[in-house]
Amino acid sequence: MIRLRVNHIWTDEERDIVRRDYRGTRASAQEIADRLGVTEYAVKGQISAMGTARQDRHPWSPKEDKRLEQLITRYCPRRVAHIMHRSINSVVVRSKRLNISRRNRDGWFTKREACAILGVDHKWLQKRIDCGTLKATFHDDESPPKKNGGNCWHIDEKDLRDYIRKYPQELTSRNVDMIMIVDILAGVTNNH
Repeated sequence: MIRLRVNHIWTDEERDIVRRDYRGTRASAQEIADRLGVTEYAVKGQISAMGTARQDRHPWSPKEDKRLEQLITRYCPRRVAHIMHRSINSVVVRSKRLNISRRNRDGWFTKREACAILGVDHKWLQKRIDCGTLKATFHDDESPPKKNGGNCWHIDEKDLRDYIRKYPQELTSRNVDMIMIVDILAGVTNNH
């Protein structure tokens, strides 16, 4: 069993080994860690501190930016990332940098947005989805929502309108977004 050093003080020679032998992979970081008797995280900390991490980032092209702008308003970031062969983080960060609102969608809401409009918490709304009083679908059928699934649900505007019309007595909270509810009922939401 290899005994790891605690609170390791890095020498210049060890930093040279990291600089020379790190190839931008987890395996190379682990090899260096094993050789020096430190953890992989210690090696990665040195890599980060020295600024020698490989930057194999795939830059965004103008064509990809246009496609992102089209997709982000129709799908959740997870689905957009899958379609564009990017990470979710990359999609979210790029949409923010381009100042593309992920909330401008054509006639649908996420569960989190519906909660804000109705002035309820996600558990309250989930009960309505589960019993079928509020129709909702998953954004990505391949991976159903996790614990609270706030942004993984797709609730069509017409389904939210139907719910509000059928169950107005359930809208009692002071947190209801009355302006948005009126817009939904009147059918005048312009890509909220």
